[in-house]
Amino acid sequence: MFFAFVLLVLTSVGATFWGVKTQQKDALIINLAGRQRMLIQLMVRLASDESENGAASAMMVDAENTFEQTLTALEHGGSTLYLPDNFVLIPETNNPEILEALRDVRQSWDKFRTTIDTVEAMPAAEIGYSAAIEELETQSTILARQTDTVVQLYEADSTAKLNLLRNIQLGFLFFALMLLAGGAWVTRQSLLKPLAELGVAAAQLGGNDLETPVQVQGPEEMQKLSQSFDGMRLGLKSAQWELIDLNNTLEKRVFQRTRELEALNVVSQEITSRLDIQQVLSSVTGKTSELLNGDISFLCLLDASEPLLKLQTFSGARDAAVGDTTIIKKHDLTETIINSSKAVVCGIDTCREGCAILSEKYRRSHMAAPLRSNDQIIGALCVGSTSTQKFSDESTDLLTKLANTAAIALENARLYEQAERIATLEERRRIAADMHDGLGQTFSYLGLMTDQVVELLSNGKNQAALERLHLTRETIEKATGNVRKAINRLMDENPINSDLCGQLQDVAKEFSAQHDAIIEWRCDVVSPCNCPPHVNEQVIHVAREALTNAITHAHPTRIILQFTKRDHAHELLVADNGKGFDSSQPSPNGHFGLQIMKARAMQIDGRLEVKSVSETGTQIVLSFPSSSKD
Repeated sequence: MFFAFVLLVLTSVGATFWGVKTQQKDALIINLAGRQRMLIQLMVRLASDESENGAASAMMVDAENTFEQTLTALEHGGSTLYLPDNFVLIPETNNPEILEALRDVRQSWDKFRTTIDTVEAMPAAEIGYSAAIEELETQSTILARQTDTVVQLYEADSTAKLNLLRNIQLGFLFFALMLLAGGAWVTRQSLLKPLAELGVAAAQLGGNDLETPVQVQGPEEMQKLSQSFDGMRLGLKSAQWELIDLNNTLEKRVFQRTRELEALNVVSQEITSRLDIQQVLSSVTGKTSELLNGDISFLCLLDASEPLLKLQTFSGARDAAVGDTTIIKKHDLTETIINSSKAVVCGIDTCREGCAILSEKYRRSHMAAPLRSNDQIIGALCVGSTSTQKFSDESTDLLTKLANTAAIALENARLYEQAERIATLEERRRIAADMHDGLGQTFSYLGLMTDQVVELLSNGKNQAALERLHLTRETIEKATGNVRKAINRLMDENPINSDLCGQLQDVAKEFSAQHDAIIEWRCDVVSPCNCPPHVNEQVIHVAREALTNAITHAHPTRIILQFTKRDHAHELLVADNGKGFDSSQPSPNGHFGLQIMKARAMQIDGRLEVKSVSETGTQIVLSFPSSSKD
């Protein structure tokens, strides 16, 4: 019955494929036959065109050839052009009505083609040209009507094939219903009734009745299924007893596992809260021994220059470590640990080479886990015991988590230590720049004033020397005040913003008074410019250094100090008309002014540009981004 049904389906599918294929061919033929009408209209239009056009003549030739080729293929079968550069094969038809209609088309086509030739050969101005055109249109109408007849006959032939296919499918449907009816009766007798009995047995199993055996009569397959059900009943009965036994110990295991996870969480928090590297290492080894109940634990870090692990710290008896390094060799336990994704467990009998740092006493049961940071191995965490088979699979998971936590904590400690070193170095550079811009310039000025006092005294100009000494005293008091301000800035954690333009104007006035220089102050800012304190500080220092360099080295007659505020940036200009210098050459030894000014610009995300031409002057431009507080 199954074979008959399959054969029926295959036959039906084959008939359907045949019908689809036939319909595709018929649709193609109908399309080609219908295209003949368009070609007729095209040829009439081209023949009626009075302009002499080479392209129209080529189109006429293509249309005639296509019509002739398609008509021949429809009459006798063969290939014809369907699309540009695409030929299709048309089968020969056996329908006498279609053949008769095609013969009529052939006769009319011959007359039509002759008329086209006559029209094309006759000048438009010649007498009889209009009559020839009318004759051509009459013949085109007859030819178009005949091509329509051919299309209708092809459509009727295709419809007849479709009706035949439909009748065949109805026959297949009838036989299929008969087979289904027979199959339903057979299925009920050999399948549904035994399945109903199996359903009853399954309900008994669902009701926790594991004592009643499952026995169902029927075909061989049903009997095997019944035996499988009965085997499942026996398995469930056995699993029930196992679950009862497991339930008695599950609560105890869950409690133990919870304690381990809580302890691991506490250990992780304690390890990651430390920032000193040595404290982190000591805490890792101590907590590892405590959590895993090991006699010894130690941590090694990978040497970047050589293939070896160096002992950093350990927790346990002093005699546990027999060395401070272990070489990484191929195919030994050390390489296995480094290349493993989790902790590796070993005993004295399974891997005798063990960890070379461990004494043999503690190799009876030991395990090690790699320390990974950013997918790179940085070391290994090991734990050992004098007892055999001390560590289980759960212990390896715990050690792996400890090693991962330790690696993160160790990397955090290293980053913190590196950040501290960078911060210290930056602070040293900042203090050096402050000393250069403050005390360094003050001492240079005091030295200059001292020389002038000595020169005045030697020339007997006591009054002028006394005035210089008063200026020297005032400078010392200002330097003392600046030192105190610097100390207060270092001690003050929350400095208050101040107007940068006002500070720059004070600097201009101060230098004008001290050095008898003409300093022209310009400010293009209408509202106060309240930059952050550290920005104000760096800008003021750059301005002071630039003015000092101009007065000391350039000897200008005029200096411009200008501050400009734009939408997203500020700009400070210090320009003089002094003697200038070659800015492409490096600064002389002992002169760090330009270097320090550039460093100050970088600290506020700015840029310092120096433009100078000999005997023309110098321009120093500091540009830096504005902040939301400006």
